[in-house]
Amino acid sequence: MNQADRTEFDIIHQKIDTIDKNINELKIYNEAEHMKNRTDLKFIKDNLFNPHEGLWAETKLNTIFRQSTSKWRGVVGIGFVGLFFKHLWDMFKP
Repeated sequence: MNQADRTEFDIIHQKIDTIDKNINELKIYNEAEHMKNRTDLKFIKDNLFNPHEGLWAETKLNTIFRQSTSKWRGVVGIGFVGLFFKHLWDMFKP
């Protein structure tokens, strides 16, 4: 192996070391970013699917409210229809 080959080998070796260093830095950076994403996703998951405080609980409460109001809406509606017919009956009654 002559001197030119040796310098070429050193240059290639330095490039490989630089690439290896960059890959390791990227791994560290990616792990840090994945941890940030993991904490963000955990926050979103907790806010959506927490059965006591999250959006899931609010949706269940909204459903319960709608079911209870639909029961009373029928009763009140029948009452108003009855009052309307009573008013009409009283208007046309001699």
